[in-house]
Amino acid sequence: MWNENTPLELLKELPAVVNEANLARLQEVIDYDKFINSTELGYDLCGQYAPFCEGCDKSLPYPCAVSYIKMKQAEGMDVKIQSEVEEALSENCEEEAPAEEQPCEECAEQQAEEQAAEEPVCEEQPAKKYIRIAIARRRY
Repeated sequence: MWNENTPLELLKELPAVVNEANLARLQEVIDYDKFINSTELGYDLCGQYAPFCEGCDKSLPYPCAVSYIKMKQAEGMDVKIQSEVEEALSENCEEEAPAEEQPCEECAEQQAEEQAAEEPVCEEQPAKKYIRIAIARRRY
């Protein structure tokens, strides 16, 4: 029912770490084939179109593409999604980063005063002397 070759060929052309633009391309390929099959059968195939539909999370921006890549990862293909790589790196950085110390009261007051001094002072602009009103007329 579904064309497994087209998304697989595209995935082989893409880099090992797939970014959002690549996910969009993969989603378009899958959506196109899913649309063709849905019109032939007369109903929406979302959720039952392919084997990767079982692991689909529709709350994601590119649900079919992400689910397809996760299926290929389970099959042993070496491909990763950039957002997942970034999340894993940020989690590791948070674990390694030392907790920040709380400044003493005097330091906190000085920092607040410095921030207040750095804020730009907003000057009032002079009021306009007139108001211009335009009337649009319809052309027939």
